[in-house]
Amino acid sequence: MGGKSQPAPDYSGMEALGREQLQFARDQYADIKPLATRIADQQMAAQAQQMQQAQDYYNYQRDTFRPLEQGLVSDATRFSTEGYREQQARDAAAATGRAFGVMQDAASRAAASRGVNPNSGAGMALQSQNMLGLAAGRANAMTGARNQAEQMGFARRLDVTGLGRNLAGASTAAYGGATGAGTAGLASSMAPGSQAMTGMAQAGQTMGTVLNNQTSQFNAGLNAEGQVMGALAGAATTYGLAKVSDRRLKENIELVGRDERTMLPLYEFEYKGGSGRRFLGVMAQDVAESYPDMVFTMPDGFMAVNYAGLGIEMVEV
Repeated sequence: MGGKSQPAPDYSGMEALGREQLQFARDQYADIKPLATRIADQQMAAQAQQMQQAQDYYNYQRDTFRPLEQGLVSDATRFSTEGYREQQARDAAAATGRAFGVMQDAASRAAASRGVNPNSGAGMALQSQNMLGLAAGRANAMTGARNQAEQMGFARRLDVTGLGRNLAGASTAAYGGATGAGTAGLASSMAPGSQAMTGMAQAGQTMGTVLNNQTSQFNAGLNAEGQVMGALAGAATTYGLAKVSDRRLKENIELVGRDERTMLPLYEFEYKGGSGRRFLGVMAQDVAESYPDMVFTMPDGFMAVNYAGLGIEMVEV
């Protein structure tokens, strides 16, 4: 008794391909890791620089422009009060009075130097008219100058305050840039490992595909062998001592001699889809020509031989 069973799947090719993919992933990791490290370092340095810049923007806005804005708000509030307007009116009146007194003294001295009696009616009228006009003009000019200076100072402070308006946004943008640089640096540092994992996954997929294919083929071979052996067993049950001997179910057939009593040809053969085990026996087609009553046709159309009726035994070799 001897023979062969269904061969086990051969995983050597799968293993070689998987190892090649894994080695490629390792080599690629080794190649890109130094580059990725340098890039990540540069990105992290850029993050630190942008963080410092953002802090500078914030400190400058807080220490310089925020106090200026607070003073401007205070000034603007003071300008809109009734007390401030009344003070401005009193200042203008005082300026007018001072100007009138000064100009009147000057006119009296000038008239005396020309021999004009300052106490005459005409002299007094002319002097008063001239001096009042001059005093009013000077008072108005002084008040206007004060107002103009006040407005100019207000406008300049407003302009300077506007210079700092964008600092908050610039600080926020710098913080955002720093965050982006940090995120990019982290991604760069992780890139080599991610690439290696992708290569490992591809190798695993290759292994799984080959394993599934070979396992399927192995199982298909086992199923085919089981079907053949099941058919033989069913035929033996149905037809007693009959054996399935149809040439169409056999392969690797080799003529080895003849039975001395029946003179039927004897063959060694294997069943198709079987495990490779070899048997010694006859072919149903040969028996049908010489001993037709020793041949039976099964429901599936294949022929079986009544070995017992022939006095021949089919054996495994």
